[in-house]
Amino acid sequence: MRIGKRLPLISAMLLLTWSSYYLYSDVIYLKNGTVLVVSRAWEDSDVVPYETRSGSQTLRKSSVKRIQSQQAQPADPSRNEPVTAAVIRGTPVTNTQSPKSESSPASSVRERARSSKYKDAAGYEEAIRMQQSSGKPVALYFYADWCGYCAKLEKGILSDPEVRQHLDSILYVSVNPEQGAAEQKLFRRFDGLGFPTFLILKKDRTATAIHTSGTPQSFLDDCKRASQ
Repeated sequence: MRIGKRLPLISAMLLLTWSSYYLYSDVIYLKNGTVLVVSRAWEDSDVVPYETRSGSQTLRKSSVKRIQSQQAQPADPSRNEPVTAAVIRGTPVTNTQSPKSESSPASSVRERARSSKYKDAAGYEEAIRMQQSSGKPVALYFYADWCGYCAKLEKGILSDPEVRQHLDSILYVSVNPEQGAAEQKLFRRFDGLGFPTFLILKKDRTATAIHTSGTPQSFLDDCKRASQ
């Protein structure tokens, strides 16, 4: 749920009492004025991991002002509502600091797990053009070099042979929003909140978020299901 920037904070806090619909427990206040309501958030080294229905994602600690824990509200069992992240004030940010260079063998593994053909904003536009003629779905992966959860996803899931075979059979795009303004704009277009974010786009541009935690098989099944 996205609410305008001028909405008073009291209205935002009222959002936390909607226990009939969502199960939220933590609020992340960012230095640019953005407020994120998520299921759980914590500090870990120089990043702030948080959990959403798409799995675990991260923000740089330098962009976070504070984390406020809320009492968890019980979900209404009569509804099938997923736990997600809500931006209740402001706009999502990407970390603009230059990532540290990587030259280790692990870095090569991560690079190979990303798309070698369709990269960043230009690669996305090319994949969309190809989608119009082929009808193939687009797999859109947003990552950051400093993101530990991205490294885990790339080494444990995106490098899996069966997962890689499937991604190579469709239009796989990897985008680093820290690469430039066009990449940041693309990330915002899909309401990106953190890293990693993995989406499947059908030809009608319907986007389905794929869980980035779990096993390679569950990830593969989710991708195939979203592509149908």
